[in-house]
Amino acid sequence: MDERNDKDGEQESRKAQIKRILLDIDSRLDFAVFQAGHWGRELFERFVVFMDRFHIGGWRRWLFVEPVSEALTLGLCGAVLMLALAIPAFHETSDEDWLKKSELAVVFLDRYGNEVGTRGVKQNDSIPLEEFPDHLIKAVLATEDRRFYEHFGIDVPGTFRALVTNARAGGVVQGGSSISQQLAKNLFLSNERTIERKVKEAFLAVWLETRLTKNEILKLYLDRAYMGGGTFGVDAAAQYYFGKSARDVSMPEAAMLAGLFKAPGRFAPHINLPAARARANVVLDNLVEAGFMTEGQVFGARRNPAKTIDRRDETAPNYYLDWAFEEMRKLANTLPKSVTERNFVVRTALDSGLQKVADTAVESAIRQYGRDYRASQAGLVVADLEGAVRAVVGGVDYSESQFNRATDALRQPGSSFKPYVYATALMNGFKVNSKVVDGPVCVGNWCPKNSRCPRSLMMRMRSAAPQMAAIALIDARSVSTCTRAPGIVSAASTSPCNSSAGNGAPEPLFRLV
Repeated sequence: MDERNDKDGEQESRKAQIKRILLDIDSRLDFAVFQAGHWGRELFERFVVFMDRFHIGGWRRWLFVEPVSEALTLGLCGAVLMLALAIPAFHETSDEDWLKKSELAVVFLDRYGNEVGTRGVKQNDSIPLEEFPDHLIKAVLATEDRRFYEHFGIDVPGTFRALVTNARAGGVVQGGSSISQQLAKNLFLSNERTIERKVKEAFLAVWLETRLTKNEILKLYLDRAYMGGGTFGVDAAAQYYFGKSARDVSMPEAAMLAGLFKAPGRFAPHINLPAARARANVVLDNLVEAGFMTEGQVFGARRNPAKTIDRRDETAPNYYLDWAFEEMRKLANTLPKSVTERNFVVRTALDSGLQKVADTAVESAIRQYGRDYRASQAGLVVADLEGAVRAVVGGVDYSESQFNRATDALRQPGSSFKPYVYATALMNGFKVNSKVVDGPVCVGNWCPKNSRCPRSLMMRMRSAAPQMAAIALIDARSVSTCTRAPGIVSAASTSPCNSSAGNGAPEPLFRLV
């Protein structure tokens, strides 16, 4: 009994001791929190007293303090927004060899080994900037970017001036892009007119200014710009239009070349010589207006305009070459870094005779049926059974529009896509005599109908091609996989609607290369 009482007493004593320890810890924590709050109030009061020294009230606050505060807030928000917009632009320059990759030069041969054209600039043929005539450099700067050597990549006054001029004219009559911005577009971006592209262009222009000198930017611009007639770069254009090197162009010839940067399709002399000479006169006016030359210095060029080589009867497969060059660029990017060669000779599957026939066919079709179908452009691709592309027509006139509708435009395939659906079915166990259901089908709000053939509940697959039975024939993911074998590389939607392309459904858009 006594032992049990002793044990109970010890337990009570331990409990009391634990309670005292916990109370001690609790009191210390309470004191620490109280003390921290007390010190915090004191620090805050001292801070308030200190800041009261800078308090400005009355008209001074609204005149100075509030505007500065708002400016800092808006500036911080703008900086965050600019950073968010800049990230996609700088993804274009993620490769350390971005400049080297842009120096690709290719000579193209047709299927018989005949040279049909070139793309890019061969570095061993490139003219150093100091060897370009002074009047050519001045003509380009006076017309494209007079403050090129003064701005940081974006000519803010020039952009504002262009906006005002265009607003007064009610249309685009003056460009605001600097040479750096145009070079950024030529090196990294496409020609699409979107706000996203303009934002990227601006950031990339500033990025180029930090990586290259002004002379290097100007040299790249002169070598990379499209100058009409399938030529890229001032020297190639001088060879094409005047039969001479850019080193030897005269004042009127330099003015004509400088006028091509804005719209080579409209001012190319082999397309419209009067327009080219009128544009050259505008360039001469710019030289005088910018103070680069006097009226007396340009008088002779006005009286004796440039004479060009007559190339109206010459045609080049420019749409084919543009497509082939992009494919070659992709192949070159897959080469190991140990391969430093950037000049290539590529033999293509092009059939020059067939290409001319295709060009004539597209032009004739638009001329004859364009008004009936409300179409002003067309595209055409000719390939043999082995997949070799023999001809490509991306539009009616390359000089007016360089956009390749045959390879770059996304079009709904219509009923021409049905063979892929049936090919996929055959690959997945269906037979030509397999029975499929041709009953009513609704996918969401879309309920298609047969255009001509009456509906029957069951039919064999060989008879189902023009029927609604194509809709539920096979899983869309399998169709998407099947289409990649012949070269359809763009991602196709795998929604149920798209398994029936050709029956009026919302169809997938494909790019065939």
